[in-house]
Amino acid sequence: MMESNVTNLQDKIQKLIDQYTAVTQKVEELEEINKQLAEENSQFIAQLQNRDVATGEQEKKYKTLQDEYNILENRYKELQRILAGFETVAEGAIKKIDGILPPLDNEK
Repeated sequence: MMESNVTNLQDKIQKLIDQYTAVTQKVEELEEINKQLAEENSQFIAQLQNRDVATGEQEKKYKTLQDEYNILENRYKELQRILAGFETVAEGAIKKIDGILPPLDNEK
C-alpha cells in the first residue's frame, strides 16, 4: 500500500511537471506572439503618425494653393475692370476722333 501511494504520488508529480512544462512553453509562445504584435502595433502607429503628418502637410499645401488662387482670381477681376475702363476710354476717343475728322469714306 505504501508503495502504491508512492507510485501514485510520483505519477501526480510527473503530471504536474508535464503540465508546468506545457504551460511554460505556451507562455513562451504567447510572449513571442505578444512581442510580434507589439512590434506590428508600433509600426502601425508610426504609419498613422506619418499619415497624419503627410495629411497636415497636404492641408497646408492646399491652403497655400487656395490662397494663391484667390489672389490670382482677384487680380484677374481687377484686370478685367481695368480693361473694361480702357475699352470705354478707347470708344470715347474713337467717337471724338470720328467727330473731329471727316469720314474717310466720303473722300473717295
